[in-house]
Amino acid sequence: MRRAASATIARAATIPRARAATIPRARAATMSASSSTASWCRYEGRFLSSSEARELDEDLIAGIGCEASSLESLMRTAGKNAATATLARAVGRDAFVVLCGPGNNGGDGLVLAREVATRRERSEVKVWYPKGPGKSELYAKLVDECRETRGVTFVDEEEVLKMMDAHAANAAEAKATCFVDAMFGFSFRGDVRAPFVEVMKKLIALTNAERDERALFTVSLDIPSGWNVDGAPSGDDEVFVPNLLISLTAPKCCATFDDPALGKPTPRMKSLAQTHVVAGTFLTEEMCEKYGLRAVPLRRDSVEEYVPLDLSRKA
Repeated sequence: MRRAASATIARAATIPRARAATIPRARAATMSASSSTASWCRYEGRFLSSSEARELDEDLIAGIGCEASSLESLMRTAGKNAATATLARAVGRDAFVVLCGPGNNGGDGLVLAREVATRRERSEVKVWYPKGPGKSELYAKLVDECRETRGVTFVDEEEVLKMMDAHAANAAEAKATCFVDAMFGFSFRGDVRAPFVEVMKKLIALTNAERDERALFTVSLDIPSGWNVDGAPSGDDEVFVPNLLISLTAPKCCATFDDPALGKPTPRMKSLAQTHVVAGTFLTEEMCEKYGLRAVPLRRDSVEEYVPLDLSRKA
């Protein structure tokens, strides 16, 4: 969705008892400057590059090809629609952990957290927001709304890592949990740095291991954190692969993870290609024409808030 606060990615802060470390960015197959049409997958629309995604967001706010919307309005719609998709797929779970980054992707996560707690009775939603709202009045407003919502609590890194460790050990006290990744959006570049390093390392380790989705379910908003939006990940063990990817408005170039040019897809990538949805009722016919997104069925007047996209290869 909207432009994420640019992560000026640098070396991570010192990690206790270890050398200062960063998490390598996902190795990427470079895409063309303009996003491409993928005739090899069942979704036959275009994948947006980071520059196109940024331009589309600017059009939405400026009202180019559509009625102008405020950043707050866009964020609330994105978070609400993403919450609908998350609740539909995270069946049977009352425990949610929403990991929020410093930019608009994190803002979407704050909206999602409140929506989940409001809509799923007896749910426990824990929010990790290490950077906080900063000077943003909008983010501060969303934080206040979360604090006022029954079932939502803010937690620190220690508690997040403890919950992840319990799942890694398959401990009996580990509740069936849905972790929502709302850390970094399409403006992300470089390597993950503190305070997100340890949490990302744990996410990568958890999703690389074989785990029962009934116990641990992971969701990413727009792009999986750590991926280069303009390239497809190589599928090695350095990347975080969620159980569900929710692209906002339209799929981005990194969602071409079943690209034959990369060779035979790994089972994880192949599975994610079939568990990918697009959410966000923002597009008009004029915008679809401009960006080549007629294959995305959602429009501003759509009743549906999300639709599945099958990115696996055609038979």
